[in-house]
Amino acid sequence: MRRLLPEIVVLSILATAGALVFVNDTDPSDRPPAAEQAAAPGNAPQLGPTPDPDDPHTWQTSDQVPGEIAAPLVPGQRAMLGRTLRFTYEPVPGVSVTAWDARTRRGPVRYFVTRVKWNAPGITIDYAKGKRVRRTQTVTDMLSRTPDAVAGINGDFFDISDTGAPLGLGHERGGVLWNAIDFGWNNALSVNTNGRWHVGQVPMVAEVRRRPEIAITNYNSPRVKVGGTGIYDWRFGSSAGYGWTDGQRRQVRLVKIVDGRVVANRTDLPNGTRIDGTWLIARGDHAEDKLQGLRVGTRVGLRYHLDGDIAMAITGNTVLLKKRQVLAVDDSELHPRTAVGVDRDTKELIFLVVDGRQEFSRGYTMVELAVMLRRLGAEDALNLDGGGSTTLAAVRDGKLKVLNSPSDGAQRAVPNGLEVIYRPPAS
Repeated sequence: MRRLLPEIVVLSILATAGALVFVNDTDPSDRPPAAEQAAAPGNAPQLGPTPDPDDPHTWQTSDQVPGEIAAPLVPGQRAMLGRTLRFTYEPVPGVSVTAWDARTRRGPVRYFVTRVKWNAPGITIDYAKGKRVRRTQTVTDMLSRTPDAVAGINGDFFDISDTGAPLGLGHERGGVLWNAIDFGWNNALSVNTNGRWHVGQVPMVAEVRRRPEIAITNYNSPRVKVGGTGIYDWRFGSSAGYGWTDGQRRQVRLVKIVDGRVVANRTDLPNGTRIDGTWLIARGDHAEDKLQGLRVGTRVGLRYHLDGDIAMAITGNTVLLKKRQVLAVDDSELHPRTAVGVDRDTKELIFLVVDGRQEFSRGYTMVELAVMLRRLGAEDALNLDGGGSTTLAAVRDGKLKVLNSPSDGAQRAVPNGLEVIYRPPAS
């Protein structure tokens, strides 16, 4: 077992106390460096490039707001100049929440560390969602749907300007798959049925039985891949019409299946209607031609699941850490951030939430996020949606509250997240 960092020792002592504690470890001899002065009011910040709305891989956050460019650092400048503990407490046994204000050479940062012992009696970590895939709601509303939820964070990037559906995959405990994609947005936090946590690729395996020419690429996704076919059912919510095809109206086809038989085969995509049965939607590159053979009355069998023995999973975009190696490369754009790390030594998930786009907190770059999670003890870590979506909620003083300061000024409605549930074990 590796040696615990001094910070982790301090945190464990403070959390055990169970009361609010205030500590200031700022060195009064520190002086604001040139990089911090350059970001002072009156100096217009430089912004990053505008993301391509049609290519989510260019997004830093779902809101696609260009981030402020951070001042460059030279080796040795990444260390904090000082920090103040705002509060620390335990909502329930096995969960601790700690908030810090830090001074750095790039400016002030406020961040929140939530540690969840996944083996603690009564603790369950699950996929949080609304009643439908495309239905967005605040994190507190989402957690309120689950009895005994005590903490949670926002989750995957999502189609914020159209359907509201998350980009990748979501699988809740109990074996229910809500949405998935074959490949392209599959970096996920997952746990198998034996309780082993994993950060990395989780693809979907899907097929139309005895129809290998039909390539299933999506399940309840915000859009169907060009040249692919998507499966949609009631879990998605109301139909999205040509939103599923990015406005493409030619070379699209819809097949409706009810009770295992085709009941309709058409070339128009209805919008805002109830999805009865299961729909297959094909898009372009002659994918739609391959559905023409599914005539009314044809029996159709579908199979779709995540590859592996998955009990719960949620996607993000970037794997920040793998075996304590920093994989993030972007050390330029500052944004509010949400991320999750796995510490197998202490058997904890680490939720890291960083406020940003506010005077008291500049946000983090991807590299800073990865470095902090490694400092906190994570071996593997995944970046989740940030920007105005970044939200941490937890029970405090008997009520579920938002603990951070969302950059929109209020909670943003999001499609999914991670929730911590506590049900006291029987005595």
